[in-house]
Amino acid sequence: MNKPLISVIFAAYKDAGFIEENYLKLSRSKVKSEFIVAADEPKPHLEFLLKKYSFKVCLSWKRRGKWRALNEATRVAEGKYLLFIDADTKLISSLDDIVKALENYDAIEIRKEISGNSILEKLVNIDYLNMFAVAKISEKLNSCLGLNGAAFAIKKEVFYALDGFRNVINEDTDLGIRLGLKGYRFGTAGKAETTCPKTIREWVLQRERWATGGAQAILNSLTDLAKKPVLWMPALYLIFPAVVAFILNNIVTGDVLTKIVYLILPLVLCLPQKVLFLVLFLLFQERMIKNAIVGIVTFTVWAIVEVFAAKKLEWKISYLLLPAFYFVYSPAWLVLSFVALLRVSMLKLAGKSIKIKNWNP
Repeated sequence: MNKPLISVIFAAYKDAGFIEENYLKLSRSKVKSEFIVAADEPKPHLEFLLKKYSFKVCLSWKRRGKWRALNEATRVAEGKYLLFIDADTKLISSLDDIVKALENYDAIEIRKEISGNSILEKLVNIDYLNMFAVAKISEKLNSCLGLNGAAFAIKKEVFYALDGFRNVINEDTDLGIRLGLKGYRFGTAGKAETTCPKTIREWVLQRERWATGGAQAILNSLTDLAKKPVLWMPALYLIFPAVVAFILNNIVTGDVLTKIVYLILPLVLCLPQKVLFLVLFLLFQERMIKNAIVGIVTFTVWAIVEVFAAKKLEWKISYLLLPAFYFVYSPAWLVLSFVALLRVSMLKLAGKSIKIKNWNP
């Protein structure tokens, strides 16, 4: 019997999510395929689906950790290609689209959008636009800064050559970085919809995990990544746009505006008292004004870039939320990442292990 061309691996923790919907759609493809479910602690509905359909099952009644569960699933995969899909992600594209892309690339990042209507979901959708823009830049530069494990595909021989997923927090980011550093061909193709946290608390917990795992992956390959500023600098700007204002506000000294005011002050001594009061008031408020100017200018530049990216990638975002993203969401994400980087760096220097809630090593 001929082996399948592609092995579709669904990752599930407790809930079934979109597994049934994805299976019913993808199983209609003319591409010869097989379906594998890597499930930890399945709830009754997920158990029912595992019995209902002809899945290969890689099951654990205890939580193994995603990296281990997926590695175990790949050992029973017979396909030339591996397509990983999280249970909370719905693939819009066909298997034909994925297979066609993998004929030209060793691994592909699948475009993922957030379809929710809440303000938080719309903000996260802007975030996902930026992440995908980074993937497009990486594709152009023939490199990779990470994969989003919610949905991506890779040649099985390449996956094995990279020794699969490693015992790290962000196993997908780590795999993507190693893929790029080893010179494998990386591209983008396909489309999917995925979910995101519904509350601020859930978002913070998720991003703390992402930030810690991202810091771990970056520090593990820091020397090699440092040699590719053309890759990580635009990525840093797109994912953390607030970093520009942060740098400018801490590098550009407050003396600049002060000196300018002192230079023009002699020219305005003949002006009315109210005008002089205004000048002195502005001098007193120089730091606030400087920060405001920097914020407005950097936001305007970023907003232009963001609108261009959304138009270019045909990505639907809420333009009215761009200020909220830049001045609130992005700084929060930046601070979480910065704190995580410091913490992971100190733990690494001290030779201690990294522990984080809701992650199994």
